[in-house]
Amino acid sequence: MQVTSTSLPTPFAGDASRGTLLPDASLTREQADFSRILSMSGAAEVGKADDSADANDTSANDRARETAERLVAVVLVQPILKQMRESNQAAEPFKPTRGEQQFQSMLDAKFAQEITQSARFPLVDRLARDMRQQLRTDAQPQFTATA
Repeated sequence: MQVTSTSLPTPFAGDASRGTLLPDASLTREQADFSRILSMSGAAEVGKADDSADANDTSANDRARETAERLVAVVLVQPILKQMRESNQAAEPFKPTRGEQQFQSMLDAKFAQEITQSARFPLVDRLARDMRQQLRTDAQPQFTATA
């Protein structure tokens, strides 16, 4: 059995025989959202310098909490909202219009962020705590004894 590039499932749409493969729109959007979340984790505090250890610790705690909230929103809450939206069995006059369908993913993203920010998710608390611990261990010098 010979396997060709056209017989393999790919996250790309287009004509493989002509070499015009384009990323699938949903995959591209998800990758862009994930990249944006990762880049935002340190973007809020760039350029702010404070000599106080308490202020740095507080800002690190805030950044860890915000990053954890964004991560849970994108990875957990937003896919749940998307699945709920896709399972909509509304009758014809009550179905979402084409415009509503196009903008629903943006609304899901906003709702997911608001849900994770307004509720105290134990998962967010745990992720933020783990991020803070990781920052502390990364900041401590690690000495190794050589014989």
